[in-house]
Amino acid sequence: MKKSLILAILLVSSCSKDDNSGSEIKFNHVIAENTNTHEITIGQNKRVASLKMSYDEYDSYIQNDQFYKDNKFTQDLIQDIYKKFEDDYDYVLLVLNEDEKPPGVPYGVNKGVKNDNQGIGIDIFDSSINYGSQGTLKNVMQLYYLNGLTNGPALHELMHNWANKAIPTTLSSHWGFAGGSNKGQLGGFDQNTLVSNGGNSYSVGSFGEFANGGNSVPYTEFELYLMGMIPLTDVNPFDTFEGITLQEYSDDYKTMTFNAEIRTSYSPYSIESLLGKRIPSYQDSQKEFMMLMIVLTTSDLTEEQWMIADESARIFSKNEAANRPYNFWEATKGIGSIIIGDF
Repeated sequence: MKKSLILAILLVSSCSKDDNSGSEIKFNHVIAENTNTHEITIGQNKRVASLKMSYDEYDSYIQNDQFYKDNKFTQDLIQDIYKKFEDDYDYVLLVLNEDEKPPGVPYGVNKGVKNDNQGIGIDIFDSSINYGSQGTLKNVMQLYYLNGLTNGPALHELMHNWANKAIPTTLSSHWGFAGGSNKGQLGGFDQNTLVSNGGNSYSVGSFGEFANGGNSVPYTEFELYLMGMIPLTDVNPFDTFEGITLQEYSDDYKTMTFNAEIRTSYSPYSIESLLGKRIPSYQDSQKEFMMLMIVLTTSDLTEEQWMIADESARIFSKNEAANRPYNFWEATKGIGSIIIGDF
C-alpha cells in the first residue's frame, strides 16, 4: 500500500461537512455562529485545529517573535480564537508549522494569564479577560516547531503555571542550583547525587540550571506539590545553593563540582513556613485540565503535518506511559491528566 494511502487512512483530513450524510458536523467546545477573522480548521480526529495566517503576518510573527515580545498582538490573536471556541480550556497552546525551530527564538514560551492558587509564591491575579476568556484560561504557551509537544519543552512550559516564584535560586523563575527528587523540569540537580567535599565545595550529577532536556524528565516532588498533585509531606528535603564561584565538569561530563557561598536546606516545615499553606490543598486542587492546541500556518496542513500534530496531541494526552519522552500523565505519576481538543 502506498505511503499516501496509509496517511489518508490514519489521519485527519480537515472538513466541515459529514462525508456520509452531507449534514454539518457538530463539534464540542465550538461556537456555532463564529465571527473569527482567521481561517480555523478542525482536524477530523477532533484533537487539533489549525489557524491560517497570511505569509506577511506569519513571517513578521516569527521574525519579530511577537508571541513573546508583543503582548497586544498575542492577546488579539487569542481573542480571535475565542470567537471560534467556547471558553472551556485551561490552556491555549500555539504551535508553529515548522520542521525545526527558527533561528533566534526559544524552543517554547509561557505567558501566565491567571493564578488562583495560594501558597505557591505567585500572587493571585486574573488577566483572562484580555485574552477573551471569562476566567477559565490559566496560561497561553507557544512551541516553535510542529512536534514540539512531544519532542520539546511542553512539560517545562506547563510547569511555569505554578513555578518558580516559590524559593530564591540562581536563575529567575527556574530552579538553578536546587536539588530535587530527580532533575527538575525547570532545571536543578538530583538531590541524591549531592556530595559535600568539605568547606564550600560540592559535587552533583550533571544538570541544567534552566531545564533538563525537555520532556525527558518527570516532575520532581516539589514541582508536583506546587501543582497540587501531592501533599507537602511527600516532598523529601532538598538543598539550594547561591553565590556560585566555581563550576568544573568531570572528563565524562557526568559530574559537576562547584563552590557555593550559601547553602539553604528545605523541608516540608520550612516550605510551609515560607509560603504558607497551599490553597486549595492537593485533595481539592484541579487534576484534569483542558488544552486547546492550534497550529499556526500559512497554508492548509498536509496530511503528514496533520498526522504529526495529531499524534503529538494523542501521545501527550493519553493516560498511560509514553515510553519516553514523558507525557503529562506519566510525568505527574499518573495523578494528573490533560485533554486536548475534544471537539
